[in-house]
Amino acid sequence: MDTTDLQLTEYLQTLQVTLNSHQEGCRIVMLEAGSDTQVFDRFIERQFRLRLQHYMLTSRARMLETRLATRPRSTHFLLYRHDQLLAVLRATPAPFEWASLAQQHVSPTVALSRHVELSRLISYAPSEQPIAVDSLMAAAAEWAIKQGYQGVTALCRASQLRLYQRFGLMPVASNPMHIEQRARGDYWVLSAEWRQILAALQQPDPATVGHRTPRPSAAHPQKY
Repeated sequence: MDTTDLQLTEYLQTLQVTLNSHQEGCRIVMLEAGSDTQVFDRFIERQFRLRLQHYMLTSRARMLETRLATRPRSTHFLLYRHDQLLAVLRATPAPFEWASLAQQHVSPTVALSRHVELSRLISYAPSEQPIAVDSLMAAAAEWAIKQGYQGVTALCRASQLRLYQRFGLMPVASNPMHIEQRARGDYWVLSAEWRQILAALQQPDPATVGHRTPRPSAAHPQKY
């Protein structure tokens, strides 16, 4: 790891400790690539149905996941409070799901080839979203750094843009795009290298993630 990776890892570990201290009984379970993901799959399917996002469950959507072998290649993160599953996130190396969905609008650059795609960021309830996003993003980013990736990328709806921007991810294009397979909703393709995420965590602006975590002097061990 270089200096930026080490410093960011400390920030992420400290952030997770801080968040966990404010949420009694919370823990993150990481399912490595190739693991049984039935719990994850049932959770997101239920949430898609409750939110009437049936386009995420069509045969076309499932065929894309099968073609890309997304599920067996992905690492899954599950946030629990005691035994209740609150939120989930998926991290997948290239080829990215968004590259197939947005191929008429934008294509991955060589610089993104060593990034990992974050997707299926879903929380049980809106009230859980801010802390769930912070906890899961921190855990996924720490894992990605240790795996040697150079940054993260994501495809998100306009309503989720601010959640990702707080963590340093920024749009790769100046305008949102309409994804035909996603009910022609407005979506943004985002990316960030570790130095950009570190800069976001260091921002004094209280609207950013970094205000919760003081500059660490030593790394804290993280348990999955």
